[in-house]
Amino acid sequence: MIQRCLAVFLAVTAVASTPAVSQWTMTAEVGAERFWGGSIEKSEEQRSFRPYRPTGFGIGLERRAGKLALGVGLRYSSAGLALEGSDGLSAVNGIFTVYSLLPELVYQISRLGSLNRLSLHAGPLLEFWSVLDEGSETRLGVQGALSMNVPLGGRFDGSVAAGAALISSPFGPTQLDPAFERRPLWRRRFAVGLAYRL
Repeated sequence: MIQRCLAVFLAVTAVASTPAVSQWTMTAEVGAERFWGGSIEKSEEQRSFRPYRPTGFGIGLERRAGKLALGVGLRYSSAGLALEGSDGLSAVNGIFTVYSLLPELVYQISRLGSLNRLSLHAGPLLEFWSVLDEGSETRLGVQGALSMNVPLGGRFDGSVAAGAALISSPFGPTQLDPAFERRPLWRRRFAVGLAYRL
């Protein structure tokens, strides 16, 4: 799965290196994520098992033409597992490993000042979730975000992004106790990054 994600990213990078294209930007970022959903207990307590507070790392490549851009991103994160209810939660670290592939369309909403750029991102989401030493589970979903790019000098920009995503439950059919049922997993994300215009 990792090899497939890297192959896609390298193929796009190879296209970017040809002299026929321009306005490419590469970005490296780090982000914090929070989840809700994933599972629900079939009782009055309605506790939930869900991934717990991962820190994610990503790289991205974007081709801009006017106000529109096409982009592709790769992300990695390692998340714990939490059992959360109305009376609190308990968590164990290092349960999930997640690799994400994000092709997306980017639209520049406006410029704040002469250089700062506010953009809307949207697209599908392909993720590979693995639990400890078990095989990975493939999940499809959708994602969207707002980002602000601020020039730092030369070809470098700083970026701040906030977004949300929805995928099917990360748990396999046999990974939960029968007292729990799987639910779609919602995620919100905040990230900061450094972009370089090629």
